[in-house]
Amino acid sequence: MADSWLVKLQHWIKQLFRPKKKPRTYPKIIKRWDGTDCSVLRIERDTSGEKATYRIVSVHGQCDYLITLDYLRELHTELVGTFQGTPIRISTMEYQRNSVLTHRFAVWRVWRNGVSDPLGIWDVDLEGNSQRGANFAELASRNAVKMVALSALVLGHVPQIPFLHWEAQMERIDWLALLEEKIREQLSNDLHNLRACAILQDGL
Repeated sequence: MADSWLVKLQHWIKQLFRPKKKPRTYPKIIKRWDGTDCSVLRIERDTSGEKATYRIVSVHGQCDYLITLDYLRELHTELVGTFQGTPIRISTMEYQRNSVLTHRFAVWRVWRNGVSDPLGIWDVDLEGNSQRGANFAELASRNAVKMVALSALVLGHVPQIPFLHWEAQMERIDWLALLEEKIREQLSNDLHNLRACAILQDGL
């Protein structure tokens, strides 16, 4: 299931950077934030399970960054039939065994030629034991990932010091720690644990 999701998402990413001579469809930009060293775009994505997608467009270097959030319950289902035209899906055994995890969080390095490589892909719990309902939990997870993406806007850029290049700082971000910090704020729970399970991580 993870392999299928990965292939579909990388194909979607590649479509963003097709050669100009070939027809391509740009995703709708839902919202845009501009900073000195980058812009953060909330964009639509038509892949299964999508909950949030942010493209961080750098004014430096040759690559952008993409942050994606998908809902595991929608990724790990199979079609068993239809009822009055409505698809009926059930959770697969793979999801049922790991149902404490709610979302797939991924951060991608995206080169201008369409090649992408993940800095990290993790299955995480972004809901915990919240008793405030599904709508609250969904809003909390979306807001947490938005704050993770917007953190790129506050990074400085000192070209004379390689360690302080904007890209160098992006590469050093502990994405899981940042996500955990933001979801704790959204859930008002300082003890919330992501229970992260690494699917794929840069360098591993």
